[in-house]
Amino acid sequence: MSLQVTLRRAESIRLSLTSVMSALSIALSFIQIPFPLAPFLKYDLAGIPLILTALLIGPKYALIADTVLALALMRGGDPIGAAMKWIAEASTLIPMYYAYKLLRGNGNLRLAFTASAAVGIAARVGLMVLANYLVDPWWFLIAHWVNTYSKALALTMYLLPFIALFNLTIALIYTSITYPAYLTIARRFRWLVDADGE
Repeated sequence: MSLQVTLRRAESIRLSLTSVMSALSIALSFIQIPFPLAPFLKYDLAGIPLILTALLIGPKYALIADTVLALALMRGGDPIGAAMKWIAEASTLIPMYYAYKLLRGNGNLRLAFTASAAVGIAARVGLMVLANYLVDPWWFLIAHWVNTYSKALALTMYLLPFIALFNLTIALIYTSITYPAYLTIARRFRWLVDADGE
């Protein structure tokens, strides 16, 4: 079998896996549990297939799956929420992928995964606090939660610690579930993981 045919087959498998992970992510997005401290924030498991996709075949494919998820969520009539979801997942999986790629060569996969998960979690929390600081005041005005920008900003500042805690906990849930799933898949399909999927 020629190298070109082998590469084409690998690309076909990656695209098929991306399609499956996109569908799984959309399905998991329907299972929602309100965050007790701020019920408008919802826990779901949609990010797990996206992180798995990044670690298995690269961030390019994970971002494709993330975009498919965001487009599906937009059909619910909340484009701002869908865009924020896209940013949240991308800000987790991209730093986590590159940190893991850098660290996994040390031979200790658990340590590499834990450290890269910490990088992804920190990136998500930091970026989502910034994104919510910039977007939420305008969203609160559009949704008529308040009637002035100063009130919207005050409400945003009040909610930011809860938003940070929410993103911290959901990212912890994602990464703790992803680790055993990743190890199981990676052991069976090592050739796919070792190929450069960027």
